[in-house]
Amino acid sequence: MLINDDQRRKDLKKKIWIDLLNPSHPLFFHPLVKDLKEHYSVEITIRKRGETAQLARRLGLEGELVGKDMTDPIRKTLWISARTIQLFGKVGNFDWALSLENPMSVAVSKMRSRKSILILDNDLKLKIKGNIVQSLESRVKFGADHIIVPEACRESFERVVPAERLHTYDGFKEDFYISTYEPDPGFMENLPFSSYVVVRPEALASFYVKEKRTIVPELVDSLLEEGLNVVYLPREGMDRELVKGKDVFIPESPLNGLDLAYHSFAVLTGSGTMSREAAVMGRPAVSFFPGDALLSVDESMIGKGWVLHSREPEEIVGYLKGLSRRGDGVSGSFDRGRSLRVREELATLIRSIIDG
Repeated sequence: MLINDDQRRKDLKKKIWIDLLNPSHPLFFHPLVKDLKEHYSVEITIRKRGETAQLARRLGLEGELVGKDMTDPIRKTLWISARTIQLFGKVGNFDWALSLENPMSVAVSKMRSRKSILILDNDLKLKIKGNIVQSLESRVKFGADHIIVPEACRESFERVVPAERLHTYDGFKEDFYISTYEPDPGFMENLPFSSYVVVRPEALASFYVKEKRTIVPELVDSLLEEGLNVVYLPREGMDRELVKGKDVFIPESPLNGLDLAYHSFAVLTGSGTMSREAAVMGRPAVSFFPGDALLSVDESMIGKGWVLHSREPEEIVGYLKGLSRRGDGVSGSFDRGRSLRVREELATLIRSIIDG
């Protein structure tokens, strides 16, 4: 049988395997895969969790569905082991495994005697002690052949990862979302007002949150007293109780978080992701994360003046009033140039590791 030149070149290309675990993964890998496919053959697997598969398809990331997620901690642990075995049997031959915060990908690469690149977006597990299962996951992750982290996290990871396996890039995970983001011109039709602040409560149920007190009721009251419209994004059903009887808008269905940030006066969140997305986009951002054990990426943004961290409603409202006086909270165009440079830097770094 004759093999044409295109097929021969394709067969000679190194094969990269990418495993998508969570809804954020398609958004992160979408721009990277486009670059990688110019140089390598790429295979994708996808875990059934939330909107991960739907987002992947929407972004053109076609892959095989393998396994699903569990919410119960014990079943979740057992299922991670089961899915690792599934992946070992289902994934075709590959040269490199590339993943984001994914112990299963690293484990399969070890079982197959293949190389792995693991991207970590923060140093949470190094700053806050988790349970036994989380500690085991971290040990597996740190077994990756190469680990890539934001430059802001270098110092934390230098203590546990040998220098020859540790690589950094000058940016944040959120840069990859922003580098391909296009504002929806019709987005404001989803809202009952033309100006607003976003409020997302603390993730008090998460293991890494030690202080179990919320400031949401007092904060929302202060915002409403200043005449600010509030788009409130509850995490759990109990979060709705925090604003019961208050004049806030709760979307009936999920809205695009980047559009919410882009069109907002400011983004206020008790966790980190939304404030980082807003900050990278150049929007005013406030974190009221409980406690002082902040991630290095958050400390970096606070140090740059991109994010205000405060647990005092009066200070937060004062900050917003200052923005209003300066006209800094008005939405408009943003410069994605920095995020594009970050994306290119990481893509170049990954290629340099793979090509040796």
